[in-house]
Amino acid sequence: MSKETFIARFALIIRRLENGPATYDQIADFLQTESDIHDKNYAISIRTLQRDIKDIYSQFNIEIVNEKSGDKRYYIKSRPETVEHSQRLMESYQIINAINASQDFADKVFLETRQPKGLEHFHGLLYAINQKRILQFNHFKYWDETITDRKVHPLALKEAQGRWYLIAVDTQDKRLKTFGLDRMDMIDIQKTSFREKYAYNLKELFQDAFGIVFQENQDPEMVQLKFSYEQGQYIKTYPLHHSQQIVKESKDELVVELRIHITFDFVKEMLSFGPELVVLQPESLRTTISNQLRKTIEVYS
Repeated sequence: MSKETFIARFALIIRRLENGPATYDQIADFLQTESDIHDKNYAISIRTLQRDIKDIYSQFNIEIVNEKSGDKRYYIKSRPETVEHSQRLMESYQIINAINASQDFADKVFLETRQPKGLEHFHGLLYAINQKRILQFNHFKYWDETITDRKVHPLALKEAQGRWYLIAVDTQDKRLKTFGLDRMDMIDIQKTSFREKYAYNLKELFQDAFGIVFQENQDPEMVQLKFSYEQGQYIKTYPLHHSQQIVKESKDELVVELRIHITFDFVKEMLSFGPELVVLQPESLRTTISNQLRKTIEVYS
């Protein structure tokens, strides 16, 4: 059975239990109906369901348990980032099924041909994180074109701007760092597990970040941005950051406010909007954007 079928079945089980607790028979009936609709085989035995529940927990940290009395219905006990995880999982399921439903989708569904490298390492890294296995790999630095050998304690994976990153503690200096999967090679998942218990709250660490750069022990800044009306409609439906709030909206412009760390990645994002954006606050960011635009003009002069 393909990996895509497993993911689709996981998503279906979660979707059924989001609608309320269900017995094995009710879950099996639901999966059979979905099998008929999509012309796929999602049918499972009780043993397969139990294995799927373990895999769902290990891969997505969504805990499914069954009641110890009565009709012993299954239900979702706990899960992190409920809306985000469920939504992303269902999006994957819907895309997979939309593609599989078409016998000839090449001229109907156009997938992004530019894909980041390193995604082949994803499942191995996730395994290493779950099992607390020490990782060793070569890491390539784009800016000085050097390759260094790294040994780390892996803690999490994070997506940022279409790329995936490993968050890990470097054993050489004991610092928390991020490593792009596209720059990792010769990955060795060692048999030895690390025993350290790190107290990092990664969710809090990245909550004020844009992209993958985090700034410890620094307060985020209040940023105010003015977009043209047209660009503002896109910003409303796809916010730049979870802290985004609308300050002013008219037929000519949209003004939003963000509470965020101003990083190199954030500056690049601001520059991508060109004349559709004016930075109102803070003055330091206005100066940075102005200087960068001036340098760009000089390049083309």
